[in-house]
Amino acid sequence: MPYQVIYSSASTTPLQQEDLEDILNQARSNNARSGITGALAYVDGCFLQVLEGQAEAVQALMARIATDLRHETLTVLQAGEIAAPAFPDWQMACVSATAAQVAVWAGLSARTELPETLEALRRDREKTMQVSKSILAMLMGEAAPDEPRG
Repeated sequence: MPYQVIYSSASTTPLQQEDLEDILNQARSNNARSGITGALAYVDGCFLQVLEGQAEAVQALMARIATDLRHETLTVLQAGEIAAPAFPDWQMACVSATAAQVAVWAGLSARTELPETLEALRRDREKTMQVSKSILAMLMGEAAPDEPRG
């Protein structure tokens, strides 16, 4: 059965577009070898990532990420077996989003600051899954919720 981890972490240094592209290219290559798929959003200096694959491969990757000096404050938001991968066609997709968009995807006010949004995701698995579905919708070219609320 496929295994999924959704985590957030803070980047230890601000990333430029070329830095992010280097990370994505390396991830795509490594993930293809390991049978891992997923998606990455880089928002205001924070990573929000979904990883899917066989449990052993995903857990091994998470162990490497936990010791990667580019990450700090790594927080697993959701982890466990899933019925089917949400991102089977992407070794590592990337979406561009704002903190306000992520907050709205989680069902929060667009004015919610990113740290509060990440805390809400940590506490509420359903909000985390809503964000994952919104990322997938963006990748599929569908409209993700993006209207500011309250």
